[in-house]
Amino acid sequence: MDEAELAAAGTANFLGSFAKLVEHGDAGEVRDVGGVFAFVTGHPISLFNGCVVTEQVSAGALEDALAWVREHDVPHRAWIVDGLVEELGSVALEAGLRRGPEPYPNMVLRPVPEAPAPAEGVSVVAVDRSSLNALLDVSVALGMPRDLAERVFVPGLLDDPDVRLFVGSLDGRPAGTSLAIRTGETSGVYNVGTVPVARRRGVASAATWAAVSAGREWGCDVVVLQSTAMALSLYEAIGFRRVATYAMFMPAV
Repeated sequence: MDEAELAAAGTANFLGSFAKLVEHGDAGEVRDVGGVFAFVTGHPISLFNGCVVTEQVSAGALEDALAWVREHDVPHRAWIVDGLVEELGSVALEAGLRRGPEPYPNMVLRPVPEAPAPAEGVSVVAVDRSSLNALLDVSVALGMPRDLAERVFVPGLLDDPDVRLFVGSLDGRPAGTSLAIRTGETSGVYNVGTVPVARRRGVASAATWAAVSAGREWGCDVVVLQSTAMALSLYEAIGFRRVATYAMFMPAV
């Protein structure tokens, strides 16, 4: 795969992750508005509703897509790929969003290596119905309201052949999460988080590797993720490299 194909695989999985949330929600919808990927899950958090611009589109298309999302009265964001921000960023600003201070890189890992052993005291298990509460508890500890966590991490995700959820523990106590989503021959790593008291102990690394390994077990040729600035060094150490970057526009308040 060349760079363009890798970037396309990363983009497809990124969009597919949002589509998967919509699929397993009870009030969501996905639309293509003049080439803009627009989605609403219905969950009251901006990360789970919005518009993604990955290719050349008109300003009017983005205006229409954002207007459609606003009709649902949910917090939302817009992601615009580098190269189109100068042309389209003003549309997001005029829609009441503000540009985030950090870039949002789309990163790929290829080939997909075997995972190293986790740090001492760290373990990761795949979530099933008996351990779903542990995932919910960690999500709450990371700041998600319990009722929202229960709406996002529904039991149906456990039965989806293209989704795997993980809980990482430190010294036997649940402390981190991750999620793998497959689209075609590409797998994505999502929802990596560690409770504050367990950070810098190897939990996030082990949880990330668990989601990477899910892609390897599926036979995926490429694993992708989108990184925050804080996690960039972790993912680069694993072997992920940037193939595209988005500017992220978030609610102004």
